[in-house]
Amino acid sequence: MYAMAGRWIPPSERSRFMSSFQGFSFGIGLTYPLCGWLIANFGWRVVFYVTGSFGFTWCIFWFLLAYDTPAVHPRITPYERSYIEVSLGETVVKGKGLPVPWKELFKSLPVWAIGITTFGRIWVSYTFIISGPLYMKTVLGFSIQTNGLLNGAPFLLSYVTSVIFCYLADVIVTKNVMSLKNVRKMNTAIAQVVPGLICVLIGYLGCNIVPILVVWFIAVSCITAAYAGAMASIVDIAPNLAGPILAFAQTIHMSASFLSPIVAGFLLKENQSLEQWRIVFAVTAIVSVSTYFMFQIYGTDEVQAWNYPDSKPPMQQDDTNTPLQLLNVDEGQKSSSSEPKEK
Repeated sequence: MYAMAGRWIPPSERSRFMSSFQGFSFGIGLTYPLCGWLIANFGWRVVFYVTGSFGFTWCIFWFLLAYDTPAVHPRITPYERSYIEVSLGETVVKGKGLPVPWKELFKSLPVWAIGITTFGRIWVSYTFIISGPLYMKTVLGFSIQTNGLLNGAPFLLSYVTSVIFCYLADVIVTKNVMSLKNVRKMNTAIAQVVPGLICVLIGYLGCNIVPILVVWFIAVSCITAAYAGAMASIVDIAPNLAGPILAFAQTIHMSASFLSPIVAGFLLKENQSLEQWRIVFAVTAIVSVSTYFMFQIYGTDEVQAWNYPDSKPPMQQDDTNTPLQLLNVDEGQKSSSSEPKEK
């Protein structure tokens, strides 16, 4: 998906497109209550048959509808194809994929910033995804069906908020309110600093269910701002190599998906009291907030030289015309080409 985003999505629309990655939040939001109901009525085995069938069916749509580039899509209009290609300019190399410059990638601080920063986001995300249901069961005393509903609802809401965050990011950049780099850093802070601090707050709200659920919803919703932040910068810095960058970054940050539950399990092994949960939430806050500063220092929106063949960027183009203006000029030239010219 990231590799395709570099070849399909104009820079001015990239943040909005990144909200589509939050489809997984929509899936989580539906899966929690669905699985709670299935387990309560049919047993846990049915959960795997149902969710596996959904995943297999969705793959069929992907195979039928997804294409590598606009140039090979059979149903794209000429206008839309021209708009995309003019927007991308020379940042995307046409033809076969480039050999991955692994040496340069390993030495790139912006790439490491993405991987380390998003490690913190994944850590706080999995605190809510994996440890959250246990907290609601042991501390708040919810049944499995209520637990599934209340854990799923924030993720359904987070899909909506991701669209809002990503849309606003493009509007802010388009209207020159902030630079793209600062927009990326601001959204990354919203995605990690805010949920991290809220984790600490949850630990001190005790068993006050309504305040806990309110801040829980806010935290899960804020996490989605990352897709207008550090995650979007993957495509910003190297649209030709977004796939390998994501692979490298995920090797770092997805390790948090198993480390976060392991640490929580270790801390709660002998004692699942509220005081022990406060330690779990404090550790989550430290990891989430501290890793953000890596992106604050080294995060960027600049296309890296190794994005191009032989690390040679093309000549800087005049970007005073928008893609739509350029297309209009081309159309005007075509329409006037048949008229007689004066000497």
